[in-house]
Amino acid sequence: MPKTKVLHIIDSLTIGGAEKLLVATINNLPELENHLIYLNGSDALLPQLNVHCKVFKLNMRRKIGFLKTVFVVRRYIKKHGISIVHSHLCLATVIARLACPSNVQLFSTIHNLPSKSYFKKSRVLKWLEKLSYRSRHHIIAICKEVFNDYNKSIGVKGSYTILYNFVEDKFFQPSFKPMSYNGTMRLVAVGNLKYQKNYPYLIEVFKGLPRSIHLDIYGSGEMASQLQAEIDHYKLNIKLCGTRHDMEKVLMNYDALIMSSHYEGQPLAVLEAMASGIPVILSDIPVLHEVTNSKAIFFDINDSSDLVKKLKALANHEVDLDIIAADNFERARHIAKKENYLASLKNMYAYVGTQKAPETYIAAGNAIATRIQPSIS
Repeated sequence: MPKTKVLHIIDSLTIGGAEKLLVATINNLPELENHLIYLNGSDALLPQLNVHCKVFKLNMRRKIGFLKTVFVVRRYIKKHGISIVHSHLCLATVIARLACPSNVQLFSTIHNLPSKSYFKKSRVLKWLEKLSYRSRHHIIAICKEVFNDYNKSIGVKGSYTILYNFVEDKFFQPSFKPMSYNGTMRLVAVGNLKYQKNYPYLIEVFKGLPRSIHLDIYGSGEMASQLQAEIDHYKLNIKLCGTRHDMEKVLMNYDALIMSSHYEGQPLAVLEAMASGIPVILSDIPVLHEVTNSKAIFFDINDSSDLVKKLKALANHEVDLDIIAADNFERARHIAKKENYLASLKNMYAYVGTQKAPETYIAAGNAIATRIQPSIS
């Protein structure tokens, strides 16, 4: 039997949550004939793709414009007999929608809060999103908060699934890591050095902390020089560590993960830390309450003194982090297992072109909500 041909489309292969999830998904679906188009930008994750995936980089900004990109993608779909298109991130999704023939099923994964990321930066993108979205397109939101934000911003017209991200098996430890620090507490932050991650807040916090508390930040981005200048000027116990591809080994060297983001989708970094058995200390925003089931140390990102006070209490063992670590570990095992995610995705793909009744299309595991149309035209 010939393999189902799936074309995945994304903006770039930079090191980010959406990109890492896509590469891991393709690598774990060898039973499909996988094709990948990325529009431009970084090739950082390209070496991690399995050889069975056919890859095409468009270099959109340098060689071809928006409308020509749409025609190139449409020709690719027809030439290779693609039966399923799966898009990720806003620009790639708009292009996929305009390029995808009506007889080819399109799935689009929403990875972040649109109102605070894509649409806040560009009214044109929001207009194009509304213009290109059809009821036959299936929306996949990575958590309830992301779905609700998209529904409020655009309005969901047709079928959808809320499907939590997954963590690679290599991150899952046999059990959580008990509190073992004595006098020195080591914290880790993971994420690109950009506005969304709110690293200046952590700079401000560390101005008021004792030297016994350390922070290592893994990631790269446009704010690197600004952050390093602040760290050097105030001689803070913060180190910018760049990008690593073996975070499953790195995380185990720390006592907790900290994330101070203004907004998030469903961050892989948090799930990976939870699966690794270390507790998480997070900004008090709805998405992070959802991913942890409100079992974490939460702090007010509008008040640096709040986190200063809480970190001092943690360092002095005034709060039992073992309870948080255990809850986080079990939550990750419940919502972020790879086999559950892949089973859900395969169920969605298998529905294409069938006349199954809606009740037979129940995504398993990580999928927490699904609504479909009686048939897909």
